[in-house]
Amino acid sequence: MAITLAKLCANTERTYGMKLLAGKTGLDNFVRWVHIVEDSEVPDFMHGNELVFTTGISHKGNSWLMDFAQHLYDRRVAGFVVNIGPYISSVPREVTEFCEKNALPLFVVPWAVRLIDITYDFCHRIISSEESETSLAGAFRNLFFTPGERDAYAPVLERRGFHDVSGYTLLCASISHPDRAGTADEWRSVRFLVQKICSGSQYPSCIFIQENMLVIVRQHFPVQEAQRLAETLSSAVMENISQPAGVHVGISDVGLGFDGIHTAWHQALSAMRLAVMKKAAVMHYHDIGVYKLLFGVGSSKILSDYVETTLGKLLDHDAKNNGDYAELLRCYFENDCSVKEVADIFGVHRNTVNYKLKQIREMLGSEFSDEDKMNLLLAFRAQELLNTENTKVIMEDEPYECN
Repeated sequence: MAITLAKLCANTERTYGMKLLAGKTGLDNFVRWVHIVEDSEVPDFMHGNELVFTTGISHKGNSWLMDFAQHLYDRRVAGFVVNIGPYISSVPREVTEFCEKNALPLFVVPWAVRLIDITYDFCHRIISSEESETSLAGAFRNLFFTPGERDAYAPVLERRGFHDVSGYTLLCASISHPDRAGTADEWRSVRFLVQKICSGSQYPSCIFIQENMLVIVRQHFPVQEAQRLAETLSSAVMENISQPAGVHVGISDVGLGFDGIHTAWHQALSAMRLAVMKKAAVMHYHDIGVYKLLFGVGSSKILSDYVETTLGKLLDHDAKNNGDYAELLRCYFENDCSVKEVADIFGVHRNTVNYKLKQIREMLGSEFSDEDKMNLLLAFRAQELLNTENTKVIMEDEPYECN
């Protein structure tokens, strides 16, 4: 994970005389970068999670600090540091009270300390933390896509507390909009929020973006806890994305050891795709039923051929005649072959349903035996997957972008 303010500022009182005045409960904020800000309008251009330093050189007195603190809080900065000296003699009490109330860490540092020394030190630590996270995420991607080369990257995982004898659960999440799929940039915009949500466990975890998805790998992750995390993640992200969106999370079964992580990745991915298709917030792999077989096929061509062989005549008829035979048959099977239920759903007389079913039987050459029903229902499920853009079946040998 990214570096927290508490870790970044450890020992800074001894090294730089930098003291915490207020907002101790916000020290678990993650820090994106460090900025020196003297213009009150600059915070409008921040992304959030910055640590802000100010000397007050552009202002007279201390009265402006209250508005500045409010502005920083609104921009969700990680914290801010006041350089006590000729421009700011002290921090007003109302500012410390505001920061304490809103868990906004407020530090002071003496004028004698060179800010360039502190900011250089902090930036170096942030970069080192990012490089470490990038290396860890790369090791997990290798487990996903090239499991046969595990010996090359297992040491990276073990150094970070991930062991080959442990159980692992994966969460895979995507953002959807009414008119388009979500993007990696949207996940980056809420990255620190996600990391904060996931930071409460004693067991190691890794969070990274894979293509347009967010991936969370956790060691020792009970099902109920994974469910709670997924629900919290979904709600929090929806609240923090400006455009209307849905968040869909897939949860894998527990995979044992590094080899199990490869399997868990495909399970979480399948569950997430089904969650998108069903417009569900959370989907567990162990609950997706027959879709395990369909996702496991790993080839959209095989599924397409199966749909054509099983339902092709019916689909061609409907396309040429603007018909509803395929939808009526699916509805008939999904309602325990109840003619009355189908008639009520379609708003037609039962005789009309019976007539169409007779036509369908003749068209398909089927009397709807148990085996026929199984094949036809499976074909409907395959068609559902193929017709849903966000849940295209990705072939096992299809290349992935390991960004």
